[in-house]
Amino acid sequence: MRRLILDWSDNYLTEKTRFYLKCMLKHSRLIIKQLFFFTGVVTFLYSYLSGCGNDQASGNNSNERTGSNRGDTQISAAIPVQVIEAKRGDISLYLLQTTTIEAKRQVDILAKVSGQVIKLPAEEGIRVKKGDLLAKLDEAELQIEFMKTKGSLETDKAALERARNMLEKNLIAEENYETIRLQYESSKAAHEAARIQLEYTNIRSPFDGVITVRNVELGQHVNVNQSLFVIADFDPLRAKIYVPEKDIGRIYEGQEAKITVEAEAGLEFTGVVQMVSPVVDPASGTSKVTIDIEDDKGKLKPGMFASVFITTETHNNALIIPKKALILESDLDQVYIYQDGNAHKVNLRIGIASGDNIEVLSGLQEGDQVVTAGQDGLREGLPIRIPDQDTALTRASEESK
Repeated sequence: MRRLILDWSDNYLTEKTRFYLKCMLKHSRLIIKQLFFFTGVVTFLYSYLSGCGNDQASGNNSNERTGSNRGDTQISAAIPVQVIEAKRGDISLYLLQTTTIEAKRQVDILAKVSGQVIKLPAEEGIRVKKGDLLAKLDEAELQIEFMKTKGSLETDKAALERARNMLEKNLIAEENYETIRLQYESSKAAHEAARIQLEYTNIRSPFDGVITVRNVELGQHVNVNQSLFVIADFDPLRAKIYVPEKDIGRIYEGQEAKITVEAEAGLEFTGVVQMVSPVVDPASGTSKVTIDIEDDKGKLKPGMFASVFITTETHNNALIIPKKALILESDLDQVYIYQDGNAHKVNLRIGIASGDNIEVLSGLQEGDQVVTAGQDGLREGLPIRIPDQDTALTRASEESK
């Protein structure tokens, strides 16, 4: 009996506990839902009231932001370009030819007599004056020959004097006198030849110049007509070009020329047309033109490859723009200019072209801002902008604030 009572009480308590727990869980869920609801309402009211409070404060800046955004949109929509002002200056038309720079004159110094080199003061690269001693050959044998001819000359000279006195007294025939006179003349010529041969042992410079090559060494035995030195005159240097016959009419003596060489990039040398050949080579159809080059600093050297620009025409105070400003897709000579923030297409009449520039005869005014980059794809009236100017305006605006 006791066990039944206990079993009943345990089951009763268990069922009761489960009932209370279910009730508590149900009420807890209801309370949580109510809390979430009230929390959402409070959040909405707070956000609404905060927004109303800020409307008036933000209203003062709305117009400024709107205007600024509108300006930024317009700037960003414009096509960026680069421009350059049309300016006045001198422009020249050139005839371009390439050649090799040469010395004004260059000669080989040859030995006129044979002998051993006993003196050698000359070295490659030194400057020499006309008559300076370059080398000295042994003269012993030639000196003996000179003395022999001198003795013969003196003997024949005395015989001629005696014959002349005897002829005046009619003591000898005139034919005998002529024979003695001819002998004297022969001795005189032989003595002069011996003197010249003796002088040839002194190798001297024929003109002012620079020794470019030395082909002899001290103590060396040289033969007749052997090359000893090469001397060149670099003052001035020369450029010889060959101009087609169709252009030769534009070349004349005294005409200015500009010379450039790869070895001295960035430097420009001045030259003057010294001579224009009077004939045309029938094989090549060209005429030779010789140009003297001024090189006070000694930068140029014979053998350098040079480009020669001969000025054939010069226009002073011309309106000049870069070639790259021309619109490539147009058959006409046209450019775009920057005008009140828009692209404006202009037709041009152009003159001569030189290097990267062209002459504008009509269509532009001095100071016009010509588009030089970004013109591909432009159309008349499209908005354009200059990035450098935009940067400057932005900085000015920031500084004013």
